[in-house]
Amino acid sequence: MPIICTFRGIRIYIMENKLKEYFTNPRKIKEVKPLENYILLLTFDNGEKRKYDMRNELNGIFSVLKNKEKFYGVFINDVGNIAWNIDDDVDSSVHWENQIDLCKDMLYMESIPVSS
Repeated sequence: MPIICTFRGIRIYIMENKLKEYFTNPRKIKEVKPLENYILLLTFDNGEKRKYDMRNELNGIFSVLKNKEKFYGVFINDVGNIAWNIDDDVDSSVHWENQIDLCKDMLYMESIPVSS
């Protein structure tokens, strides 16, 4: 959570060090591997491996991923986010609303490092 202060009636947001450090050198996802229990194993461009737990995300638009076969269809989309096609028979490059995704930045900051 950013620190918020007010100076002369103007709100100022001060980025936490973790966020500041990340956005100085943002990461790209090079590989995603679905694991048991709705866990994603992410490999970033610096070689770092991290795990992201999807179990609390399986509601709303992401409820389709409760189907494990659908969950295992995860891929990296053209903007570098983790994505799934809702309907495999629909071309997501034509019908963009067919694709659901998670932002690579959020995934990095909310995932946990995997020890070597």
